[in-house]
Amino acid sequence: MWQYFEKNSTKSELSQRVDSVKEESLKLRSENQVLGQYIENLMAASSVFQSTSPKPKMTKK
Repeated sequence: MWQYFEKNSTKSELSQRVDSVKEESLKLRSENQVLGQYIENLMAASSVFQSTSPKPKMTKK
């Protein structure tokens, strides 16, 4: 009988741990999206990361 309660307790603890890990995973994914957008914005605003292809020359008329 004691083993039954011990297994249920272990299952309950594992279930709580799984829920906790899922919650943390969602939080980290959200933070990663925010950081990714922040990095993209920084790169777009910085001349260091701008295109290196030459700009077309203006012709005089």
